[in-house]
Amino acid sequence: MGQIGDVDCPVFDGVYEYCQIYSGGSVTGAAMLATGQADIAFNWSGGMHHAKRAEASGFCYVNDIVLGILELLKVR
Repeated sequence: MGQIGDVDCPVFDGVYEYCQIYSGGSVTGAAMLATGQADIAFNWSGGMHHAKRAEASGFCYVNDIVLGILELLKVR
């Protein structure tokens, strides 16, 4: 069987769960900052900035930075 998905962003078993985990870390960190539960939050698996609005790129499947920013904007 050949490669599934783009070579730059291959589809692999568990890709959905992987995206949930690293994106969830960024969103949770942002929520903790916004509610005062943390002074510092850092997601070692997050910040993969190559993901775009409508496509994956550079092994980046989800733009978790934007998800974190949207979470922070909820407290405005």
